[in-house]
Amino acid sequence: MQIIFLENSLNLTSSSINFKALDSIEKIIINFSLALSFKGYKVTIYNRANHENTNRDVVWKNISDLNNDEADILIIFQDIELLKYKVKAKIKFLFLHYKPTEELDNNLLVNLINKKFCILYSNNYLISKLPHNFNYVPKIHFKLGVDDIYRETKIFNSQYSNVFVTTHPAKGLDWLLDLWLKYIHPKVPWAELHIYSKLLNQSKTTNNIKIRNLKLTLELNKNCGIVVKQPLPQNKFVSELAKYKLHLCPSTDNDVQYLSILESQAIGIPVVARETGSLYECIYNSETGYIVKDKENFARKVIQVLSDNKLFFTLSNNSKLNNHVISWKDVVKNFERKLNENTFYR
Repeated sequence: MQIIFLENSLNLTSSSINFKALDSIEKIIINFSLALSFKGYKVTIYNRANHENTNRDVVWKNISDLNNDEADILIIFQDIELLKYKVKAKIKFLFLHYKPTEELDNNLLVNLINKKFCILYSNNYLISKLPHNFNYVPKIHFKLGVDDIYRETKIFNSQYSNVFVTTHPAKGLDWLLDLWLKYIHPKVPWAELHIYSKLLNQSKTTNNIKIRNLKLTLELNKNCGIVVKQPLPQNKFVSELAKYKLHLCPSTDNDVQYLSILESQAIGIPVVARETGSLYECIYNSETGYIVKDKENFARKVIQVLSDNKLFFTLSNNSKLNNHVISWKDVVKNFERKLNENTFYR
């Protein structure tokens, strides 16, 4: 069976995952395509690749080479503008991982229905916020997978008292820094907060007021256990993850990309997060971590886990058993089952 992906990444290939830090949708594209290929599907991915590349049986091509290709299944990732490309396919999906930047109007609705597209989605909250008319478009939930490397990595974080955050700086990081400085650092001064952020790790100036203020806060509080780090490719990041006690999520954006939360739990790192509806899809509150509403309770939970190894090991063991965390092999099985269960437009 032939499957074609269309996506707009610049020079992304299967090997990119261990050469540069990727966002969640890029990880999904790579891991899903590899899992499909391993199952025997023929997968071709069109994006902004510099040249044609075949890696682990997945073919990557520049989208300019697309010329009325045919496939059994077409999956367009996130970018609505890619709907303009013509691919003859029996089943067509628009994969939505977060809210599109383009307007979701009736023109798009008509386009999806006329071209017989189904929406493939990874976030239930996103679907609940689609315009009412989009109820006419068939939809399938896509449960995210986690690379086996996370389960296979041996944790030794009981030796450390460090926590980390990968949230975009504009999504709650100022809230977390205030909480760290006022509540957490005074109680556990030996602990460190590591912030993985390309924006904050750059020395060049920016016109973004929020980023500038964050950098100023970091500069004025150098001795408060806060360390800014460059985002890492997966193989290097997994090695670093084994040294952390907690993954902190300060964002209140329901559109939050929680693949990293699943990855942390797979390795045995509990999560403390501000409450959003979508987080209940990946965290068992008080079992694999904590979902909290206010600063004081957030800080209290962080301090408790950092100060109590017994509590940490209970949460860590529960995290590794979290049934929200599945392999990409199981993702493909779920995908195949839903293909067989649904008639779509046929």
